[in-house]
Amino acid sequence: MDLVYSLSGLVLAQAEAAEPAVRQSYLSWMFMSLGIYGLVLPLLGFAIFVGACLVVTLNRRPAVIASYLVFVPVPLLLGVFGSVHGMISALSVVASLPSDASMPHLMAEGWATALFSTLVGFLVSAPAYAVVALGLFARTLAAKPAGLVEAELK
Repeated sequence: MDLVYSLSGLVLAQAEAAEPAVRQSYLSWMFMSLGIYGLVLPLLGFAIFVGACLVVTLNRRPAVIASYLVFVPVPLLLGVFGSVHGMISALSVVASLPSDASMPHLMAEGWATALFSTLVGFLVSAPAYAVVALGLFARTLAAKPAGLVEAELK
């Protein structure tokens, strides 16, 4: 029992010595908790949004616009992957500590990655989805029904 207690005291002492108490703003803490997802998700969301705008403006056929809906949820799926990654990292902290030690700041980093990556994935894919959905709706209304086109050809 003394070995476990001294080991947990050593782990806590190392963690306190390794991380000085630095006060961060909420925005910087949120961006830092995202890790690599903080860079990849906005870039991917921007690329999907620009692609959605190009597809809607350059194509007249609703089928082409509808086919782009396959690519729109990619940032959201990457955010869900970040959630799983964050949960695994938070639970690995719990698994690696002795039973009487707790490090809530290490677990909070994993949970923050899990929650914020899904949020950012949703936020960056929502505008592209709106552009594609509204463009598809507008193009469908503007397209002539097939019966009218055949009647005009005769």
